[in-house]
Formats: sequence, C-alpha cells, structure tokens
Amino acid sequence: MLKVLPLLALLAAPSAFAQVASNPAPFTGHWQAELTAARPGASESYQVPFVIEIEAASDGGITAQLVNGSDRMTFTTAKLHSGTEVSLRLEQYDSTLTAHCTEGMRICTRMEGEYTRQKGASAVHYAVAVRRLRKAEAAPPATLAADWQFQFSSPDGTPVHEASAPAHFKVNGDTVEGTIAPISGDYGLMAGRLTNGELHLSRFDGIHLLRLDGHLTASGQMEGVLHESPGAALNFKATAAGAASGFAEAESITTVADPSESFRFQGLDASGATVNQNDARFRGKVVFIDLFGTWCPNCHDEAPVLQSLYEKYRVKGFEVVGLSYEYVDDRARNQRLLDVYRKKYGIGFTLLLAGTTGEGEIARTLPQLRDFGAYPTGIFLDRKGRVRLIHAGFSGPATGRLPELRQHFEETIERLLDEP
Repeated sequence: MLKVLPLLALLAAPSAFAQVASNPAPFTGHWQAELTAARPGASESYQVPFVIEIEAASDGGITAQLVNGSDRMTFTTAKLHSGTEVSLRLEQYDSTLTAHCTEGMRICTRMEGEYTRQKGASAVHYAVAVRRLRKAEAAPPATLAADWQFQFSSPDGTPVHEASAPAHFKVNGDTVEGTIAPISGDYGLMAGRLTNGELHLSRFDGIHLLRLDGHLTASGQMEGVLHESPGAALNFKATAAGAASGFAEAESITTVADPSESFRFQGLDASGATVNQNDARFRGKVVFIDLFGTWCPNCHDEAPVLQSLYEKYRVKGFEVVGLSYEYVDDRARNQRLLDVYRKKYGIGFTLLLAGTTGEGEIARTLPQLRDFGAYPTGIFLDRKGRVRLIHAGFSGPATGRLPELRQHFEETIERLLDEP
C-alpha cells in the first residue's frame, strides 16, 4: 500500500533537475498513475489506475491530459516547479495533483505525490504514484456482452440503495470501456482490461475514485466488487441483458407535492441579487430547472447539452436556469467555481447559487419537491410555471444513450412550447 509522503521529503538529495527548471523534456510522455483511495486513519484502501499524458507547450512549459481509456480531460493548468515537480490543476473541481520526480536523472521515470480536492466541508488528500508508461504488447481478443444488469449489495449481502443498474461495455482486443448507470447518474467512462475472464476497470476524473474487479462465471454471469469511494465497497452480480430503453424509471422518482401549483425557486446571481420564478426572463415561458453542483461530473456532462438546447429553443420561449448546490457555504468560492463552469461550457443561460449539499438543504430551498435523490435533476415547467416532468440523473456519453436522451428532452420541450 502506498504511503502519503510529505512533498518536500520526496527527494532525498538534489538531482540534475535542479539545473533544468524550465525544461519540460524530463516529464513529457505517457505516464501510468495510481491513486490510493483511503479514508484518513483507515487500514482499508484500494488503487485506482489512470493515465496522464504530458506534452511540451510552445511557451516552454507543459500541457497535460487526464486519460481514462478514450475519455480525455485537459488539466486547466500544468506547471513545472524547480525542475523536479509538476502540478496539474482541475480548476472546475478546485483540485490539484502535485508530484515530485523520485527516479531518473535526465529523463524522469517515476514520480510520487498527492491529489487534493474539496469534498464536503473539508479537503481530502490521496497519495499518487506515477511511472513512465511503456507501450503495451498486442493482446488476444476478449469476449464480453455489451449490455448488463448489475445487482449491488453490501458486504453482508444486504441490497443497497439503487441496488439495480444497467451497464454498457465495448471491447477492443483485451481492452474494455464502459460504464454503470444507476438512476442517480452514470459513473463516466471506466477503462481497463478483460484477461482470462477477469475484468478490471477503473476511473479517476478528479471526483470519481472507481475500481471494479469482476470475473465471468461458468453460467455466463459476472461477480465481483465495485469500489465507489474509500470505505464504500459493494459486491455485485451481473447478468447479460438487452439494451435499456425509455426513461420512465428516471422520471418516477422525484415528484412535486401539488402539480397544479406554480413551482417556486430562487438563488443569488453573480451580483448577489436574489432571482426567483417571478423574474421577467421566466414569465410565460417553458423553463428547465437544472439542480446541479460544480463538483458533479454528470452535471459537467449535462451542461453543454443544456446550452445547446437553450440556443435552439430560446427564440421560441424556452429558458434554462441552473440552481447550484455547492459543498460549503462560501459565496466567494462558489461564485468563482460557477464562473469557471460558465466559461468552460460557454453557458448563456442563468446560473444561481441556491444552497449547499448539506442535509435538508433541498427540502429547505425547494419545499415542494418530494424524494429528491440525484444531481443533476431536471425539472420541466410549462408556461404557467407548473411542473410537468422531473428527470433524475443524466445519461452521459459513456452510456451510449445520450442521443436518445437529448431527443427525449427535445420532444418534451417542443410539446410544452406547442401548448397554448
């Protein structure tokens, strides 16, 4: 198991890097990284592998990408420090991966460090080990059904919340990509390998710390363990199934107390002014309310789709408003993250700070809702401000269902716009 080392102690002695602080060459290339997911003081942990690609930039610095299979995320900033350290920033999650070179003179071959981000009301730190990646040898083709139905249980066998979830995988040689998609939102693209009936998938995207270890059984099923976060291991059994269709389940979870009433909401805009459902920009229009958080990967999947729908239908009387629920009650920090979110996706619709993720906040700020359980959740209002549909979660690109979901949203918007 990896140990978290003080960053200043990772180098026992000065190296040749001290002479080349601005030289990106020792760090460019493909790196195999492994993050150790563990709760502070707990003995249990698991490793989450992912890839980092570092390239030289035209200004003499570096650029970097976080890679999970075919899914790539560009680090907001990538910097060299003192020729021995790299820091890679994901501004949208207020997080940083910092690593020191521990092996290699002119070309670094290994690094160690940590990944730090805000989680809830406090910061969390995870140890990270990184080694230079060698080209993989060609592997024989693997066999794995595309669509599965997963059943989850706790280690003692008790079924858990959202115990059943569909999954979709693609196989290329011995490499596998895919995701599991509970109603609360899919896990994003997981990547790994299937070898001799043993399936190993993982994902690290700045938020998720996922690792799935399973094996195919003689009966054609799959069994194993899914690590969702430190201290949250779930057993699973999976059966090959047909592709999912329709979104009835996602639209039957969260309801509203009285559908005949106008829906009430409010939040603070960038200037600090309170904006609510009576604002002129929403009056007499079909409105999509997005309950989201900048910390939520599924919300980042959804944002460009909502912007595209807003651009397509706004001239016909369609509006979108995002109600943000953030980890901490810090308006300056939350507004900064909202600004990053807005710029990243070119968002032109209204974003409001509505509350925190604390217990009872949704009930306090949106008392008309019943059984809220997912970020994001989308609420469709008709021209009279009444709730007509609530969609829990979001089917991102890794599910293979994003085109279907977009079409479903478009049909709902058009139906509401056509109503007198």
